[in-house]
Amino acid sequence: MKLTILGSGTLVPNASRNSAGYFVELADANIMLDCGAGTLHALVRYCLPWERITHLFLSHFHVDHAGELASLMFAFRNGMKSKRDDPFTILGPDGVDRLIEGLKLAYGASLFATKFPTGFQVIAPGERLELAPGSTLAAVKTPHTRESLAVRIESGGRSLCYTGDTAYDDRLARFFRGADILISECSFREPRETVAHLSVDEVSRLASRANVARLIVTHFYFEVDERELKDELQRGYDGEVIIGRDGLSVEVD
Repeated sequence: MKLTILGSGTLVPNASRNSAGYFVELADANIMLDCGAGTLHALVRYCLPWERITHLFLSHFHVDHAGELASLMFAFRNGMKSKRDDPFTILGPDGVDRLIEGLKLAYGASLFATKFPTGFQVIAPGERLELAPGSTLAAVKTPHTRESLAVRIESGGRSLCYTGDTAYDDRLARFFRGADILISECSFREPRETVAHLSVDEVSRLASRANVARLIVTHFYFEVDERELKDELQRGYDGEVIIGRDGLSVEVD
């Protein structure tokens, strides 16, 4: 299993951080997790097999997590340099069908009329599905939006988890328990009661209670001093801490 960060930022335009997006390569599947602004071109910039994406998981429908779905579909229709027959499936929470229908209304139904099978599947909290033989994806509800989900991918005896956007919840610690890698949003230095996002201390607590082996933090609304942030996170979590940045690749082994 290999992870590449396509976007470690937020909705705020940033010269070095795209909006949210991650690419996970498995033996028999390629999964994109969210597709915020800048992530489509990042796939090519980081030499990733974008024409062979088998699944796109959308954690929720905020534009910085789902805004490039139309661009990805347009690229599948008009920018492919090789033939493919493998299906492409959009996985998302309740409402993903309305998102797709809205894009069809805006851009035309042909947007999703690719030359290979393309479809969508609603994934409910608590559901687990097979991505490929020996590889699964499971989801759990997060406290962020009405539909928002976190995800856990397991393959070849390894596990990778992604918070999406979320406030703190002990149920997430149980869902992420023992993961090899946790990709966690880390929006603010201090908690903010008015927004459903994680602060630095909450991320540290979540990773510690989940007993994950490695923590990768992303989705920053503040200027990041990597050494300082790493030290802050390690005050409450004794595993490996990685400060996420665009283009970072990590082998999950």
